[in-house]
Amino acid sequence: MNKMNVKKVFFVLLTLGACICRLSAQSVEELSALYPNDYAVILNYNEETRLFIKDGKPQAETKISVEILALDDKANEAVSRYAVYHSSFDEIKDLEAYTKVPDGRGFKKIKVTEIKTEDAVDREVFYDDEKESKFDFPALTKGAHAFVSYTQIEHEGHLLRPFYVSSYLPVINEKFNVNFPSDMEVKYLIRNDSAKVVHITEDNQGREHNYTFEASNIKRNERFDGAPSFRYYEPHVIIRIASYDNDGTRVKFLDDVSDLYKWCYSFIKDLDNTNDPKLKLISDSLTAGVTTPEEKAKKIYTWVQHNIKYIAYENGLEGFMPRRAAVVCNRRFGDCKDMSSLLTALLQIAGLKAYFTWIGTRDIPYDYSDVPLPASGNHMIAALSLNDKWIFLDGTDPNCIFGYPSGFIQGKQALIGISANEYKLIRVPEVEGDNNLMVDSTFISLNDKGISGNSSVYYNGYFGIDVNDNLVFKDANDTKDYVKSRMGKASNKFILGDYNVTTLNEEKKLVNIKASFDVPDYSKKISDELYINLNLEKLFSTGSIIDTSKRKVGMEHEFRYVIKQYTILDVPKDYKVSYVPKNFTVDNDVFNFSIQYSQQQNKIIAYQQLRNKSLLMQPPQFAGWNNAVKQILSQYREQLVLQKQ
Repeated sequence: MNKMNVKKVFFVLLTLGACICRLSAQSVEELSALYPNDYAVILNYNEETRLFIKDGKPQAETKISVEILALDDKANEAVSRYAVYHSSFDEIKDLEAYTKVPDGRGFKKIKVTEIKTEDAVDREVFYDDEKESKFDFPALTKGAHAFVSYTQIEHEGHLLRPFYVSSYLPVINEKFNVNFPSDMEVKYLIRNDSAKVVHITEDNQGREHNYTFEASNIKRNERFDGAPSFRYYEPHVIIRIASYDNDGTRVKFLDDVSDLYKWCYSFIKDLDNTNDPKLKLISDSLTAGVTTPEEKAKKIYTWVQHNIKYIAYENGLEGFMPRRAAVVCNRRFGDCKDMSSLLTALLQIAGLKAYFTWIGTRDIPYDYSDVPLPASGNHMIAALSLNDKWIFLDGTDPNCIFGYPSGFIQGKQALIGISANEYKLIRVPEVEGDNNLMVDSTFISLNDKGISGNSSVYYNGYFGIDVNDNLVFKDANDTKDYVKSRMGKASNKFILGDYNVTTLNEEKKLVNIKASFDVPDYSKKISDELYINLNLEKLFSTGSIIDTSKRKVGMEHEFRYVIKQYTILDVPKDYKVSYVPKNFTVDNDVFNFSIQYSQQQNKIIAYQQLRNKSLLMQPPQFAGWNNAVKQILSQYREQLVLQKQ
């Protein structure tokens, strides 16, 4: 996905406040006791932001300083590396860093002598203009204090960065101050602060106004597998300039969505996309003989997906400005904005109602109507009005199914640009689980060594998209490894035999994988009885149980889905069935799971179904999840028993 030059959010925000001479050796020991698993703490923080008008436009200047106290000698290796990020939008100056090391009764100051500034590497972005200035604090041993300070100039008032309370280390004291002229209106939102750790002071007297946000004794942020973006759960402050006075004229800036849309539309208003003869030739050739608007749209969308290579490219305002559709078409590559430009142009030339659309991916928890800022979006697509419905077309996903939104924008609020003065806010639908179906039919038989079998698995919806994505650039060896990871079951002794991957419907991304296999030692014989567990692929394990004493953040799923697994056992001729496990069902807000057994002549069929109901499971739902998983794990131990006749 393309981030459209949304700047990286710093976890390291915290600064200098108290004089280190006030700290005694005991203070280090006390902090070590409070934070026994951390080698250092951010002792003090102070961020001073001044908003002002320059050349008729809002800008910001922020002075940032950080003081880190080493609690252990291991801090020298673990936390001494530091980086400051900046770009053409937010220049830095006066960067200074040094360490004060205990020296008798005082401290010895050691300056950082080498600061390297280079391109910041982001795997998702081919190029952007973001830089990182990085260095190492020298001699960061126990009791040492590391300092860094710099000034950051924000040239674009639309792009003021949020203030994040937590950091990669515990924070003892921190303060964020915003100063602005009395004739400027500044609004703020505080997110994820149900515990009220952020204390607010407002001073609205005189010609200068101030908002001060303070917090103390904040534990370091933690990361968990499957967690949503930190923006969903870490406390932070969002500020925006709503309006200001410019030479006696009141200027609306970012007071509401209409202000944001005006700014967004300024990047597309001069695009002349539909008058290029080459684009008309392409659009006409793709839709020749096609009678329905839907089929026309499908033809155009598929052509863009297959013929234009997605490359994320961001450089200053280029991170917000789509290129002309003709340029994108000639180059045969582009970023998300470029894909949107070409798609919209080709669809409009074909007489369809298509529009540029701004949207945030699911790692951004904001709606435009709630947070009318560029930070609420990091992606651009095309929206098509068809048969009184909205279809969201993302050209960056080469395997996305027409009619499906790309998975990472499900549920998001889209800002659709109808004209210079008209826009719509439309919620992207979340695809129902029945449309993302995986059906596994596995036939097994017992032998002297274990079991042999054949599986046939059908993938559709997002499952099919995922299989197609994973097989695009794989060679024969990599394909075999991927098939084994998909088809493996019963135990780690699984041996993959012959296999075949078939795309049954390219348009709907319906894929079928067939494979034969053997699993040695996957049955147990005791006297005249055979025991076999027909839950060959266990969808839950002990690792699925959430440690609620540690995890306080949600768990994200890529999409809603339904998995159906049929395991059909041929009962050997000289055996009869003596015990069949009972049927089992568990249901909660997050998922539904069931196992059902049936017998048809000499076959035993175990049918396992899992229906995932949510995209994001929140902590209050963890107890129900854990209770259900424990029941399932108990049920997984049930085995079929065959008696020799």
